[in-house]
Amino acid sequence: MAHEPKPSNLPLGICISLIAYIFFVTASSLVWSFKKAFPTIQIIFFQNIVSLICIIPLALRKGPGRLKTDILSIHLLRDVAGVLSYYLYFVAIRYLNLTDATTLNYSAPFFVPIIWWIWTKEKIDLHVWWSIIVGFIGVAVILNPTRQIFQEGFVFGLSAGILSAIAFASLRILNLNKEPMSRTLFYYFLFGTIFSAPFAAIYWVAPSGLQWLKVVGVGLATVTAQMLLTVAYRYGTASFLSPLGYSTVIYAALISWLFFHIPPNTRSIVGTALIVIGGTMTYLLKKKPEKISETFEIPDPKEKPPL
Repeated sequence: MAHEPKPSNLPLGICISLIAYIFFVTASSLVWSFKKAFPTIQIIFFQNIVSLICIIPLALRKGPGRLKTDILSIHLLRDVAGVLSYYLYFVAIRYLNLTDATTLNYSAPFFVPIIWWIWTKEKIDLHVWWSIIVGFIGVAVILNPTRQIFQEGFVFGLSAGILSAIAFASLRILNLNKEPMSRTLFYYFLFGTIFSAPFAAIYWVAPSGLQWLKVVGVGLATVTAQMLLTVAYRYGTASFLSPLGYSTVIYAALISWLFFHIPPNTRSIVGTALIVIGGTMTYLLKKKPEKISETFEIPDPKEKPPL
């Protein structure tokens, strides 16, 4: 199979990705700091409306015609899964510590092959199944099945991870169809705003001065992270950059420890390590490179979208 040239600046792509994930965790940390001061749906509204305002100039810079798409249904699936994933993740943050909630949310990578198999009937290689099993063991360690396995926080966090996997699979389809990221983000934030606005109005709680800065910060951090990650993928490939998403777990643990004085316990550390190993194996083993250098190659641009 022919390949495009290697990424022009992979180290830059890595650096930008790591910075992007700092912004993702910053948004989550702000949400965690609210405790139960605001309804979760109101936070989702602020996150999306602020992000939408920021992305509109980019999405419309070449005119409204750039928003036209022939695969609106795929956009809608990605938007529904993505917004609900964020909602459940933010709910989980209310019940769990920031590290465990983030870890469960980022269990998505080892759900992605399963979702992709259900969607496209594409066979999952045996070694990828082993990486999925390792990841599930990690989740089981965090869930601590000997007691309260179905407590709300863990169920919400794990459900967020599954929905994230659906969103990632949908995004894969969008990328294969060459959908511009500005269009994809525009539809995502537009849907999130429209979906959350009525509920936010019903359960509205007026923020104070500092709280206003925080809720706006959630939106700014989210859209900054999304845009930085988009730029990063111009310099690297999914097979190499995707595992860097697990840096969010490390960031979350450090922020919880340094700013909220909540050190991770042994169960969280072991479970997180297994999930990181499982998720990384899912991406790297699925690539099956004959040489290490092939891991960094970009797939054939003529790959046919599975529609």
